[in-house]
Amino acid sequence: MNRLLSHVGPPLRALQAVLRNRRITRMQLAFLLFNVAEPAMWVAIFVYAFEQGGTKEVGIVSILVLVPAGVLAPVAAALGDRFRRELVVRSGYLAQSVTTGVTAVALAAGAPPAVVYVLAAIAAITFTTGRPNHHALTPLLSESPEQVAAANSVSSLAEGIGYTAGGILAAVLADSGAGAVFAGAAVALLLGTLLTLGVRTHANDREAGPFRPWTLAADAAIGMTILIRAPGTRLLVFLAGVVAISSGALGVLMVPLAVQTLGLGDAGVGFLTTMISVGLLVGAGASVVFAARRRLTAPIVLGAAIFAVSGVLFGWTAATMVAVIASIVYGAALTLLDVLGRTMLQRTTTDDVLTRVFGAVEALWLLGYAGGAALAPVLDSWLGLSWAFATAGLAVIATALAITVGLRAIDAKAVLPERQLSLLARIPMFTPLPRMDLERLARQLDRIDTPAGTEVIRQGDVGDRFYVIDGGRFEIVIDGKPIAVQTEGDYFGEIALLQDVPRTATVRAIEDGAVWALDQEEFLATLTDLPQAASAAHAISTERLRTAQRSTSA
Repeated sequence: MNRLLSHVGPPLRALQAVLRNRRITRMQLAFLLFNVAEPAMWVAIFVYAFEQGGTKEVGIVSILVLVPAGVLAPVAAALGDRFRRELVVRSGYLAQSVTTGVTAVALAAGAPPAVVYVLAAIAAITFTTGRPNHHALTPLLSESPEQVAAANSVSSLAEGIGYTAGGILAAVLADSGAGAVFAGAAVALLLGTLLTLGVRTHANDREAGPFRPWTLAADAAIGMTILIRAPGTRLLVFLAGVVAISSGALGVLMVPLAVQTLGLGDAGVGFLTTMISVGLLVGAGASVVFAARRRLTAPIVLGAAIFAVSGVLFGWTAATMVAVIASIVYGAALTLLDVLGRTMLQRTTTDDVLTRVFGAVEALWLLGYAGGAALAPVLDSWLGLSWAFATAGLAVIATALAITVGLRAIDAKAVLPERQLSLLARIPMFTPLPRMDLERLARQLDRIDTPAGTEVIRQGDVGDRFYVIDGGRFEIVIDGKPIAVQTEGDYFGEIALLQDVPRTATVRAIEDGAVWALDQEEFLATLTDLPQAASAAHAISTERLRTAQRSTSA
């Protein structure tokens, strides 16, 4: 029991800290309402399409609605790396409310299906700004890596509660028609917009430059390039893509399962969606413990195995109760995989491109989901409903097992260098940095042992590194005259790098010790990206240079 509590205690404390953070709480409540609207909208449009032309039309409509959203998702999400993310999230929720409301009006007015599908596609495009920017905003609102992981779990909890409410909304309003469901979703989104008012991060306004569509497209391409080129993110995206395809297939296959096999009617789709949402809540609870772990490979494989079990259960269900269990298991697996994958991605991606990366993931998810939805009728026709469900589930565990070695490699790189991180966090010029950038810097540090008498830098040499003292005592010597002694946590070497001058002093180890070294390119690039940090660094170096000059002239 004590061992269990030792694992549960830290994540629960981080979760409590998240809930005390009012900015995160308000954005999470808005995200919850976003997640009420999204599933309600999908259930409504799928049921509407099924009534128009059966399973085949559901697959076609999935492609028509999801593919444009998937193509434009990276562009929409790229806004978060050029403008303040909280503003992008707020504007996105407002746009979603308007487009969803317009679709509701069209449905209520009896517009032709083609018009309804076009409007639903436009609404789906606006939804692409929500999730990537919310997840990219989370690190800026959090105060520690543990709080980021806990906030991710809260986001999944919000998704679970939201999906539950969205499923209930769709089921309750099913008899009133798809228009009523869309109207309810529009109201939820408007309330979410209001909740975000007043939320502001401490980050500087981003240097966006003139607004040009092709610039956003270039920004979006960066996110895609990172996903394609980086081995770690490539594996994560590959797994997410298979999960998306399988989920798209399951989402379409669930309509004939509920309506025809189980005889639950249109409301049955909303009912099963609600049960999936209950599973999302279960998965969110489990993710609070799992996401805070240093190593995430084993939990990811576990989530994939649970996903496979859900597919098999769906395939051979003949009773509503089995379908309920399968729905809960599926929802739990989906949440667990989402939280763990997102946390691993946040640990391995820098803040300046994080929204674009999440936008690329959102695009691949939507396109994968659309592909799975298109594949579902084919699987149903070739294999039958039972084997179609099972195939979709088993594909996920097969993929997870195939990439296990690669996931372990990502885990090894993503483990936080606590010692380096604690030393950097004390340095004033790095204080304004987002937590994710500070973690990235900590991973770039090289440890150098310095026996007594070692000259770490020599006056007059060209500067190429910044140093932080890990242990020992070091004397600062200018023109042969000792002027100060530095110890653990102190730093030196920044003057030559920032002022573009030769080394202004010699730093010599008085006793055996060690320093952490950061290359000039990484040091300058990090400070240049954030004006606050650059200003603090230049102020420190200027003051140190004046102090050194006064000491030598005394």
